[in-house]
Amino acid sequence: MNSTLCHSFNQPTFSPTPIWDSNAITIANRSIVGYNPIGIFVNTNNTIYVANQENNTIVIWHEESVDQVKIIRGNFTRPASLFVTSNGDIYIDDGTKNGRVQKWSAEINTFVTVMNVNSSCYGLFVDINNTLYCSMAEHRQVVKRSLNDAVMTLNRAAAGTGTVGLASNQLSSPREIFVDVNLDLYVVDCLNDRVQLFQPGESNGITVAGSGSLNPTIILYYPTEIILDADKYLFIVDSLNNRIVSSGLNGFRCLVGCYEKGSQSNQLNDPHSLSFDCSGNMFVTDSSNSRIQKFLLMKDSFALSFNQPKFCSTAIWNSNGITLANRSIAGEYPVAIFVNTNNTIYVANKENNTIVLWDEESINPAKIISGNFTQSHSLFVTSNGDIYIDDGHENGRVQRWNADTNTFVTVMNVNASCRGLFVDINDTLYCSMSRNHQVVSRSLNDPVTTSNHVAAGTGFPGSASNELKYPGGIFVDVNLDLYVADCNNDRVQLFQSGELNGTTVAGRTSKNPTITLNCPSGIILDAEKYLFIADQNNHRIVGSGLNGFRCLVGCHGGGSKSNQLNSLFSFSFDLLGNIFVTDQGNYRIQKFKYLKKFCTNTSSLFQQIYSSSLTKINQIYYRNCDKQNYYYESIRMKVIETGDYTFRSSGNIDSYGSIYKIKFNPLDPSENLLKTDDDSGSDAQFKLDIHLDVDRIYVLVVTTFDSKETGEFWIVVLGKNKVILESLSTPVNIQFNYSSKLTDDSPTYYRDCQVPQCHYETLQIDVITTGLYILWSENNINAYGYIYKNDFNPLKPSENLLLSHGGPEESSCVIGDQCNFYIKGIGLTLDDILHDELQPNTVLNNQSFSIKFSAGLTIIMFLAGLINSILSFITFQSKDSQQVGCGMYLLTSSITSLLAISTFIIKFWFVVLTHINVFTSLSILRGGCASIEPILKLFLYLDGWLNACVAVERAVLIFKGIKFDKKKSKSIARRTILILPFCIVGTLTHELAFRRLFEYEPVPDITDTSRTNEDTIKRYVSCITRYSPTVQDYNTAVLFFHLVGPFIVNLFSALFIIFGGAQQRSVARTNQNFKEHIQEQFREHKQLIISPIVLLILSIPRLIISLLPSCAKTSENLWLYLGAYFISFTPSMLIFLIFVFPSELYMKAFKQSMIRIRRRTSP
Repeated sequence: MNSTLCHSFNQPTFSPTPIWDSNAITIANRSIVGYNPIGIFVNTNNTIYVANQENNTIVIWHEESVDQVKIIRGNFTRPASLFVTSNGDIYIDDGTKNGRVQKWSAEINTFVTVMNVNSSCYGLFVDINNTLYCSMAEHRQVVKRSLNDAVMTLNRAAAGTGTVGLASNQLSSPREIFVDVNLDLYVVDCLNDRVQLFQPGESNGITVAGSGSLNPTIILYYPTEIILDADKYLFIVDSLNNRIVSSGLNGFRCLVGCYEKGSQSNQLNDPHSLSFDCSGNMFVTDSSNSRIQKFLLMKDSFALSFNQPKFCSTAIWNSNGITLANRSIAGEYPVAIFVNTNNTIYVANKENNTIVLWDEESINPAKIISGNFTQSHSLFVTSNGDIYIDDGHENGRVQRWNADTNTFVTVMNVNASCRGLFVDINDTLYCSMSRNHQVVSRSLNDPVTTSNHVAAGTGFPGSASNELKYPGGIFVDVNLDLYVADCNNDRVQLFQSGELNGTTVAGRTSKNPTITLNCPSGIILDAEKYLFIADQNNHRIVGSGLNGFRCLVGCHGGGSKSNQLNSLFSFSFDLLGNIFVTDQGNYRIQKFKYLKKFCTNTSSLFQQIYSSSLTKINQIYYRNCDKQNYYYESIRMKVIETGDYTFRSSGNIDSYGSIYKIKFNPLDPSENLLKTDDDSGSDAQFKLDIHLDVDRIYVLVVTTFDSKETGEFWIVVLGKNKVILESLSTPVNIQFNYSSKLTDDSPTYYRDCQVPQCHYETLQIDVITTGLYILWSENNINAYGYIYKNDFNPLKPSENLLLSHGGPEESSCVIGDQCNFYIKGIGLTLDDILHDELQPNTVLNNQSFSIKFSAGLTIIMFLAGLINSILSFITFQSKDSQQVGCGMYLLTSSITSLLAISTFIIKFWFVVLTHINVFTSLSILRGGCASIEPILKLFLYLDGWLNACVAVERAVLIFKGIKFDKKKSKSIARRTILILPFCIVGTLTHELAFRRLFEYEPVPDITDTSRTNEDTIKRYVSCITRYSPTVQDYNTAVLFFHLVGPFIVNLFSALFIIFGGAQQRSVARTNQNFKEHIQEQFREHKQLIISPIVLLILSIPRLIISLLPSCAKTSENLWLYLGAYFISFTPSMLIFLIFVFPSELYMKAFKQSMIRIRRRTSP
């Protein structure tokens, strides 16, 4: 270990796995440091400073001479912290009563006030710029001031707002602080159970440890101290967890005090502060024990001989193992295996009483070691290559093979075979004697083979916390915690250092839910102390993780296939995380590859695991329209935060996953499907990467690749936030079976407007108990099923429909009827809007208010349009109005607007009267269906484009100015007016080809005696347009073109008239600013701007409705759609008001035309 001096305190450089003696030395008790000591400081000379709160003194002594104590007294009260600078000056908290921080000068032995504070400073620090920091717990803030200022100025806030909170800029009872050479401020945010980092000049902190940290760190409970080592790893006093923890290459871990609180040498009770000496030893104020504890740095450079990989949170191994060695190499019933950090594999061959060594990449053994040992059940290899081998079955000993001398020596005497061997970091050898129900140990540093010490178990079989029953594999971590696979108790026991009472960490009798084990035989911990267990009689390896336990390999039951194991005994990891297993029942060594490539990146965090199973009581469906059916489970997913998510499966089934939007329809698995996958995640497992939006409903469906396969599965969720998963599937509990058949005598109806008449049968369902029910059919025909509320009308199959397996997507919100539906509002006709509102065989006076109101409104609109067209025609037929193209466009528009409004009133009354009178002649209906709607669209579109032409010409007039060519304008207008109708008709030809009248009369249901002839309409008639997908896309494009085109033209023309004209003015007149030019341009040309703006406003309602997402029922939004439809015809009745009335030129022409008319008509 190297020591780096940073100012007055020590910041050692440690190896990747530093270890401290878990048993501390008490170097000072209450007689020296007082009651409940808090503040401690060890300088680079290994001088120790402690604030004695009980006696209001500072106690100083050198680490090696505790008897020579110096005591400094002063006028301070209950000091909570202190800091010593490199010149020996001491800064001491005196804020409790006196509201200050004092400095004791080492040269003159006097105190002086250096900072005024409002409360006690629970942390003091002087940074490299000579700035003093104080952490005021009661004021939820860290303040600072420069000691270089001659005058004691006001303090500045360094962190915290002064108010309690969890926000990034808030603190709650901050304690100790640390400032590094980059002036980064680390604050122990005590009551928020976190450590915050405030970078220079930043008021918002970053959580680097504890609650709310972005990356997984460690759970803290009332932390009080923070120190950084030379590599900027964190060392934290976790006070109410009574321990010291630290970060490192492999994340956070407990260093000392890793047991329950107490007063033993390996325990702490409410520790508060810590400090390092030059050697890296740790000094802790053990507050509630009123003592100072020193934890010695032991093996700072200890190198483990075995592999403890760090896995991602969703680690996956290939479920199919590779056979590395069979009986010819590993012998009969192999049980002992070890893989060292060089990926050399060691196997004890019980059949030949040898140790076989080979490199992972080699096929043939590199070395075979023979010795005088028999029936070895375990072996352990140390970092120097020495091998410890069990020889307890007949010879009652453990032997060590020396790699240097190639000789064996006895290192432990035992009474039975060692089912597990382990050498810990202190060179202590452990043997798990299964038949003696005990684990024993002895130090290999003792020159004489002394008697063994009991590490776990009483020697008698039992299930109490201090008992074992046929223990198997063992593992000892760097904290000297002993883990024992307690085979016949179906559990894994943890015996903390020096403790004989174990804690169940997995299996039977564990306090927290873990996993069911059946004779666990091997146990290994990874770098993050997650458990990996050989579950012998369940023929599998299981592991723990962030979200509990799960099966890793051998999850397909016992057997000899590549994805199966048979009574495995032990296992080991190589450097890459691959698993090597002694598959003793199959006489082989299996290797299961770690699939690291399927780990998610760090930006996609692990969120949760969902576990379930498919059984014979799960619901079934037909996935591919064949005769095979599959069990499935549907899971509702609620997304908390929009983002990208990954769903991965694992388990003992060949899983198949799909994600749907809104709902999953088992009768049509392709409906609403977003994504599906079979086995891209890993072997026989699915992986779904998908973007999910918040407040949207999604459904995950888990099934199997093969028909009717059952078994357990787990779903791992990764992403930005947690996804709430809730099972939607209910077990199948058959309540009733009904059988029947459809014959030629069965009644018929048209299911939709393309399928010929279909036979059907109706059944009445009487529900006794409210709940979720599933109706399922099995038959030899392609059957359709529908559920209706109250009544089924064969003439209107969409009426009263609650649920069906087919029909258009999102059939609950179809616009129109079953023959004439739209997914977008742009395709609406008046038939669609009023279809459900009109009541057949009912006079107009008895129709709904909306129908009567619409009838009155159409008459008013027609009269207004008639007057508008006449007045406009009078204005624009004069030669003065036709000097430019605008007048010619508006003259034509006055005619087309009259035709449009006239066709509109014809359309309205045709729809109303033909729906009211169901006996209207079919020839009249066919004629109206084929002609009225296309003619109406022709005049409406023509009117809109003519108005757009006016807007364009006015914009050109502003652009050209005096260079505007009137003759050319009139010529272009003539050609446009001539060509435009043909262009519009060309875009509507497809509608003429596909528009037709649909009518049918159903065959009555002779079996339904309750229905009379008066109950239903005898004939169903509807004007429909059914397009192929390609033609439907073309139709949508045409509709949008005629709606959006004039809108865009009017918008940009209006903008150009205002801003383009203003730009031209600004070039010629530089004495005004651009805003003034815009105002003048508007005043001068407001008559040109009014018309495009009004037309823009009138087109907005229908445009908005056309762009509404998905679809909506017109019956539920009648006024919305009806209003937009009526507004779209208002431009045809406003030409005079928006073009003539604002224009002096056109008003003059209108008045002159009126004078001429009066002269002609006067007597």
